Amino acid sequence: MIYSRHSSTTPSLPSTTLLFLSLCITLLLASPSPPLPTHRTDVDCSSDYGSANPYDGGGGGGFVDGCHPLHCNRLVFDNFLDEEGVERLKDIAEKAIEAGRGNGGRAGPTILDINSGYLRDDQGLVNIYESSGDTPIFSPSDFSFYLSVVERIRSAVSSSNGLDPSQPKFTAPTFMTRIRYDETWRPSGMHDVYWMPHVDKENTGHYDYSGLLYLSTQGEDFEEGMFEFLVNDEDRETVEAQVKPERGKLVSFTAGSENLHRVNVVRGGTRYVLSFWFTCDGEKEFGNFLDGEIHRAYGKEGGDGNEL
Repeated sequence: MIYSRHSSTTPSLPSTTLLFLSLCITLLLASPSPPLPTHRTDVDCSSDYGSANPYDGGGGGGFVDGCHPLHCNRLVFDNFLDEEGVERLKDIAEKAIEAGRGNGGRAGPTILDINSGYLRDDQGLVNIYESSGDTPIFSPSDFSFYLSVVERIRSAVSSSNGLDPSQPKFTAPTFMTRIRYDETWRPSGMHDVYWMPHVDKENTGHYDYSGLLYLSTQGEDFEEGMFEFLVNDEDRETVEAQVKPERGKLVSFTAGSENLHRVNVVRGGTRYVLSFWFTCDGEKEFGNFLDGEIHRAYGKEGGDGNEL
């Protein structure tokens, strides 16, 4: 039988074919494709990643095929996380700060990693899991949600850079940073001077991809505090591009010296951001433990081995 486009007769499909099609549709719905960046700026890669050329006499210079960038960039994903997700991450941050310091925490920058438990502010370093004793700080659903966000970010970074889907690897630490303005606050050490220009890979050599997921909006939740990419122009750092922090916006960029950057000083309100890093160095992979225990060592096992 020939079926024309106007025919009202539909050929039947075998039940096994229908089952297979149903399964494919279910998997597609359950595993949405990573989002595409809203804005993309390509930049020339620095030499920080080694060479992709295996014939350069240096054995590739440590370059990991399928992971290290062939083309460096800056990516912006608007509305990467919805408002409900933003508020949930902020709630997780506040739980951690309360557990570590009490009374709502300190003014200035408070930096925490719920994966390892470490929290730093102008009073120094503590571990929230150590100070909280046997009282759970986070629920299993808190950990599950946090893990889903980090993995979704990793997938977006991998896909947008055309990497092997298993690359890059999550590495420690993943910071949630709250900067709370107080006109009387002054930095007590270099860890508090968050506005200094820097290159992530120069600070930590195994960082290959960096990024920020904003949990507050500049001009509504806080004043100033813009994110800026800089260039060295005749020994003077000049602003090349600015990113306005907005709730749910994801910014990702290659971590080498092609992406010198800084955060401007916050002049009012409270600024929240989730910062993350991924690596091509398998030895620096850090497990997403998220179990309410202290973890100090690289590797998927974690535990109390070599400190980070």
